[in-house]
Amino acid sequence: MTGLELHFTHFGRADARSIRDLLLDVHDEVYEGSDDPLAGRSAFAEFVDHWSGRDGFACVVGHDQGEPVGYAYGAPLSADTTWWANVTPPLPAEFTAETGARTFALSELMVRGRWRGTGSAKAIHDELLRDRPEERGTLLVHKAHHKVRGLYERWGYRSVGETVPFQGAPRLCAMVLELHG
Repeated sequence: MTGLELHFTHFGRADARSIRDLLLDVHDEVYEGSDDPLAGRSAFAEFVDHWSGRDGFACVVGHDQGEPVGYAYGAPLSADTTWWANVTPPLPAEFTAETGARTFALSELMVRGRWRGTGSAKAIHDELLRDRPEERGTLLVHKAHHKVRGLYERWGYRSVGETVPFQGAPRLCAMVLELHG
């Protein structure tokens, strides 16, 4: 692909309804043919609704010549989060203590097929996190997806353990990125 020129649009919680179909449509395209039960549109819609309803929800959509390339979204972990509860090995209390303003959780990052390998994922990721006030970011990546995990490591994330965050979820690698340092 030549002449890639990404433009970013930022959205917050108040915009969630207006971008819901876009998020679901891009997801459907990215996961077309997947046999993962959590990849179906209705299952993913529950995740979109959960995350977009959270305080501090932020989403960035990247566009190339007016066409959506992909997006990233997440929200700060609340003070009463269970994000770290099932991580093994167990993490120290000072690491898992959340205030509602300490850690931004990146819930989703996806890029449509024809823009993969163009640097779009990194650009969208960086745009979402660029001005975040939290001290760190976190994400969960499927343990078996070594290529994706390696990509996040090259972006500065480090693994802090593994987790199965809810019943029916695969084993995931919990990763952390220092945002200011």
